[in-house]
Amino acid sequence: MCAQRTATAERTRNSSRRGGANQETPSLYTELLSALPVGVVLLLLQDADDLGSFRIVDANVAAAQVSGASTEMFLGKTLADFPEILKTKIPAEMLAALQTGRARNLGELQYSDDRIRHGIYSLRIFPLSRSLVGAVIENVTDRKMAEQALRESEERLRLLVQGVKEYAIFHLDATGHVASWNAGAQRLKGYSAKEIVGKHFSIFYPGEDVKAGKPLRVLVEAAEKGQYEEDGWRIRKDGSRFWANVVITALRDSRGTLQGFSKLTRDVSERREKLEALKKAKEELERRIEQRAAALTKVNQELRLEIGERKRAEEQLRASLDKLRALGARLQTVREEERKHVAREIHDQLGQTCTAIKMDLALISHRTAKPQAKLRKKIRATIQLVDEMILTLRRIASELRPRTLDDLGLPSALEWQAQDFERRTGIRCSLSLPAQTLPLDSEQSTGIFRIFQESLTNVARHAHATSVEARLETRGGQASLQIRDNGRGFDVENAQEGGSLGLVGMQERAYLLNGELKIESDPRTGTILTLRIPL
Repeated sequence: MCAQRTATAERTRNSSRRGGANQETPSLYTELLSALPVGVVLLLLQDADDLGSFRIVDANVAAAQVSGASTEMFLGKTLADFPEILKTKIPAEMLAALQTGRARNLGELQYSDDRIRHGIYSLRIFPLSRSLVGAVIENVTDRKMAEQALRESEERLRLLVQGVKEYAIFHLDATGHVASWNAGAQRLKGYSAKEIVGKHFSIFYPGEDVKAGKPLRVLVEAAEKGQYEEDGWRIRKDGSRFWANVVITALRDSRGTLQGFSKLTRDVSERREKLEALKKAKEELERRIEQRAAALTKVNQELRLEIGERKRAEEQLRASLDKLRALGARLQTVREEERKHVAREIHDQLGQTCTAIKMDLALISHRTAKPQAKLRKKIRATIQLVDEMILTLRRIASELRPRTLDDLGLPSALEWQAQDFERRTGIRCSLSLPAQTLPLDSEQSTGIFRIFQESLTNVARHAHATSVEARLETRGGQASLQIRDNGRGFDVENAQEGGSLGLVGMQERAYLLNGELKIESDPRTGTILTLRIPL
């Protein structure tokens, strides 16, 4: 036996001296190596008594790639140059493959050294001749890590579903029987997993829905469309009802075969109550607006009658005018108070309700599983609608009466109005305000703001101006507001005789403040409006 090994080693050494791989390795191997997608290394045994004498005679590019080395780093090296390999079972398995003439699968091994990067490698040994062996190497590190990550992800998802208490999340088999049950489902519906698993999900529906065959229709629609969603009444274990939002998603395998259904149920009774309350508040608001509009219409009719009667007697004209202006002042006050009230109702009540709805939708979107893309898309669209509703409510409230006027005072309200005007019209609007605080009461501040607002409206509608300059100052015990534009001007006298409601409204406001309103206009220089009121 010893003589046989010595002869074999001698033949190996002679083969190595004559050219090594060129003598033992057929030329076909070289062509095959470059084309193979897996790593292949050819090793020549030089001394049967020395496992470290396996010499690398060839290696393809794929072998270098999977090991993180280069072909030049491998070629000509022996296993003795890789002391960490000698500590493994790899050399002995290669010798056994040569001795038995049979391929050997070493399975998956973890390995690394100075030349070969750390990883999990799949290794198979094939004897090619009496002294030449081929090693097929695959780096399965990424696949193993991916499999481990997938297992961990599935476990996290399972723990997440089981730990969710706000939503009932469970699965049904293809016939509608409960297959799984999470803590949220137990909290919401009152059944434990032992009590409900295996029961048909129609147990959650009211009796009238069961008689109408609704549970079966729901599953059929979910199977056909992929998903079914509805809001409706559901029954708890104790028989109590709650208003639920239900999403049923069909689960299919890679071949499209129906495996069952995933079911998400949440209690939206509170949201339904809020929507009902919002609807009632809206109806009440509309009713009150109609009532007030009717009352104002009636007051206006009475006012016209009263004016007509007063015109018949010239001696009563002064008293009639005083009464009319007093009534107008009252109407202005009532109107402003009503605007303030309605604006506050819209901003506070409706705005808060919309914000709460948005927060609920955001929470729902955050808690919705990633595979439920349609539901997440629907939630995002609904959030966008709520955002648009909030912006609309804010705009309506600001148009009725800006909160800045009540909260921050006249200067801030004028700044807000100027910026809003410039943003809406593109007309540059510069505003100069006094440094000191103005001693104005609420009625005076409101009157000045409304006159400023009406003048900007007239500029936007008629002036064709490119810029507006406004200045608010105090001088000689008076507050003065001057507004100048560079528009085309107009005939002030004709406008006043024609009963321009905008000009009349501003003059009446000035009169009610015991002030004076003066308007100067020229086609070449534009229009100057000056308001002065005593402090």
